Amino acid sequence: MHEAIRIARSAARFLLLAALMLTSTPALADSDVTDEAPRLDHVVYYDGSSWLAIKSMTGSVEGPGGGMTATARLKGDLGGPKTYFLLTGAASELKIAIARPRFRFASDEGTASRVQLAQFEVKGETRRTTVQIGKGAAVFKRGAELEVTRVSDGLWEARPKKSLQPGEYALILSEADPVADFTIVERGY
Repeated sequence: MHEAIRIARSAARFLLLAALMLTSTPALADSDVTDEAPRLDHVVYYDGSSWLAIKSMTGSVEGPGGGMTATARLKGDLGGPKTYFLLTGAASELKIAIARPRFRFASDEGTASRVQLAQFEVKGETRRTTVQIGKGAAVFKRGAELEVTRVSDGLWEARPKKSLQPGEYALILSEADPVADFTIVERGY
């Protein structure tokens, strides 16, 4: 019985990787061949029995943004104007009742190490989180630490190091890329 379960899990991992590779994920492309920037595409999560795709959405930036000088960034950190990353809608369509969900995505190692888990606050009909945009990187100020591990060549798994509180979250690579957003709900809802 245990051998059958192990074989089924191996087959499921293989099929997920094959599906991700067949969809022409830019992150799997040879970096010498493409000029595309790394992206966080084709994210799936484990619902307790199977891996399900997460629909990507695009956000926007509001506030002083990435053209800030070091002095302006420092003033923002000290209570001055803040830059926000916004998602439309008061809540994600995807509801997850698992406090430490597991996510998988196709990527190279450099891209996988830059994935962040941002937490959002709801304001009206949008969700927002503070972001500090610098040269070549964006740091989302509110979020949770991720454990990112290599499952196989080109396939990575991310999981929060600690249980997430109910609320709005997204896996994010940068402020310019699509994000995988979700809502953590208490069990029983």
